[in-house]
Amino acid sequence: MLRKLKVVGITLSCVLLFLGVFSSGASCDILEEVFKRMPYIDLERVFQEYEKKKDLELKLEKESEVSRDRIRQMREQLEDLRDAYERQEFLLTEEAKRARQQEIMDKVAEVESLSQKLSEEIQGKQQEYTQELLKDIMTKIEEIAKKEGYIYVFDKMALIYAAPAREITERIITELNKDYRAKKQ
Repeated sequence: MLRKLKVVGITLSCVLLFLGVFSSGASCDILEEVFKRMPYIDLERVFQEYEKKKDLELKLEKESEVSRDRIRQMREQLEDLRDAYERQEFLLTEEAKRARQQEIMDKVAEVESLSQKLSEEIQGKQQEYTQELLKDIMTKIEEIAKKEGYIYVFDKMALIYAAPAREITERIITELNKDYRAKKQ
């Protein structure tokens, strides 16, 4: 993403340099028309206000809760094993003690393994959902850019200053959410 921003910045600089060098005889109307075709968006705001993001966050939270419940149950089983061992420790033979200790160690390893696996699954889903959201957002930006004849669409983070009239963030958010609601029904 950062590399993309650098490329866009360099390209914009070249365009502006080209326009500056050759605009001495050009009218301001031509420059204004070119700049109208280079709006910007607040990508972070689009991402935060996209309704699908909120729904995916809820889905991920539910999946995380199910995982936490599984781990909690296994830890309770482990504690039950430890408690039973401690209550019976003096009654057990050395061989039975070793067997119970091994059972407890196996259960600890199982809990740790499952915890690690579920954590990785949740992280994977989070990355998958983020990619899905970014794909939707970029597709909508491209769709609007083509429809409106934009030359470039910049991210606000890459700009030092831009006239508010050139911002199309609200339009992107509105259309994304409208499309999402339509697909949801």
